[in-house]
Amino acid sequence: VIGPGGAVITGYDDLPLPTRTAAGEAGLAIENGIYNGKAVRIGAMRKRLYDPSLVGDDSATIVFAETTESRIALAHELFADSLRRQALLVALGLLVLMFALSSALRPLVTLRDRVLRRAPEDLTPVPDDKVPAEVTPLIDAINRHTERLSRLFAARRRFLADAAHQIRTPLAVLSTQAEVGLRQRETAANQETFAAMLATIKSTRRMADQMLALSRAENADALQTEHALFDLAELARDATAELAMLAMGRRIELAFEPSGTAPMRGDRQMLRELIANLVHNALQYSPPDTEVVVATGRFGDTVMLSVSDQGPGIPAAERDKVFQRFYRVLGQGGPEGSGLGLAIVRQIAELHGGRVRLGDGQDGRGLHVEIEFPAAGAADEG
Repeated sequence: VIGPGGAVITGYDDLPLPTRTAAGEAGLAIENGIYNGKAVRIGAMRKRLYDPSLVGDDSATIVFAETTESRIALAHELFADSLRRQALLVALGLLVLMFALSSALRPLVTLRDRVLRRAPEDLTPVPDDKVPAEVTPLIDAINRHTERLSRLFAARRRFLADAAHQIRTPLAVLSTQAEVGLRQRETAANQETFAAMLATIKSTRRMADQMLALSRAENADALQTEHALFDLAELARDATAELAMLAMGRRIELAFEPSGTAPMRGDRQMLRELIANLVHNALQYSPPDTEVVVATGRFGDTVMLSVSDQGPGIPAAERDKVFQRFYRVLGQGGPEGSGLGLAIVRQIAELHGGRVRLGDGQDGRGLHVEIEFPAAGAADEG
């Protein structure tokens, strides 16, 4: 304590004054300083004394100082305490987060276990009950993919079953014909037997090709084949030209009548198979010295393909049934018929958004098959 006139009343007389106090400022002043080589916090306050006996300087100064060690220790203690509290809060938060995640993921874990327990052939839809709403679109996508796979496998099973059933008969016929040929000695009889065998082989090969085409068409929807832009008239011309030799061998005039271009989108290979089946059927059921006409054209938003023949035709009551696989109209079609041609035609047409109509040929004779497809838009053609 420094009394009036600067005399030290008590305490350490070498304790330095804060700068502001030393400059004569009144009030409280605190600052950092060095005392005896140690960092200290020094403060001073000048206080006026109300003593009538004092003349001139009537104020006293109280000077105090404290080392920073205790302040640093307190700061460390406060920091450690705060760190402990924060660590406890973080640990508690992690526990709450783990519990929340476990609760949120429990439906997914249950769903995973149910899927893993499924049999390999089980393609039923994955249930979407009791799962987070955010996961529902994923399950819907999986179910759509599973549905396509289910259709694909079902089509393959039907194909294998039909193949086993349909090929068994011609193989039995071939076996019988071969046994007869081995027992025959006459050359003419052998020629007749082997000619029959060759016809059976051709028929079986044609049926196998048609079954493969039908299988591809049935699986195309599940596999989502890519459709390209092409001219149906050009494709029909090429497919018709490939059967020209068959028409000549049967003494049938095969004509192609395009009416301009017919742009559309689709699978060229499958559409070629469709045209080949229509023309082949027309040639197969037409008698000699008749005409088969293939025509194409565009009418507004649709493109059209038609095949007309002068064969026996199909009765109106039978026209819905002929699109069934292996269905054949009674009394029609030689040994080459398999009952698959129109089934393939409808399957491929529907895959391309087309519609198949059966009607009478010219003058009420024969069969007229007409298919309409959506035409390619202006953007596609540009």
